[in-house]
Amino acid sequence: LAHKVKCIYCHRTFDRDKYSFVQVSPRRYAHTECASKEQSRLKQEEADKIALEEYIIKLLGDDFITPRVRKQINTYIEQYQYTYSGIRKALVYFYEIKGNSTEKANGGIGIVPYVYKDAFNYYYSIWEANQKNQNKDVQKFVSKEKVIKIEPPKRNLRKRRLFAFLDEEEAEGGE
Repeated sequence: LAHKVKCIYCHRTFDRDKYSFVQVSPRRYAHTECASKEQSRLKQEEADKIALEEYIIKLLGDDFITPRVRKQINTYIEQYQYTYSGIRKALVYFYEIKGNSTEKANGGIGIVPYVYKDAFNYYYSIWEANQKNQNKDVQKFVSKEKVIKIEPPKRNLRKRRLFAFLDEEEAEGGE
């Protein structure tokens, strides 16, 4: 008699008698490996959420997350499928890297949907550069210092004609 069940995480069917499993809820099962991956993902998500909230508190100078900001976070996660870490990185990108002021924020994080893609591209390009340069020895690429001496420009000095009253009188008298 086989006990065929479906893993709630990977959606593959398996036999509970042959594979190790975890009973997630009554009549719901998961591979032990899938369940541990999901647990670590949830722990990471919780850590990202805490990091985001701490950053927003520091950024806006509040003592807590206001209901408005909490609603914005939930909207971004549900409607746009943003992540907590993505929202935090978008805020870091906009306020710290781009150097924008929080004065126009009005106690919210409404800028996130407008800068999320730019922040994603920024962090992705950094990641890509790190991947390309991962196995490179930086010491080989340090350029040698070249000293270039530039002569100061020479000034053309015009000799001034000395003005004499006598020359002026002769010019007037000769006419």
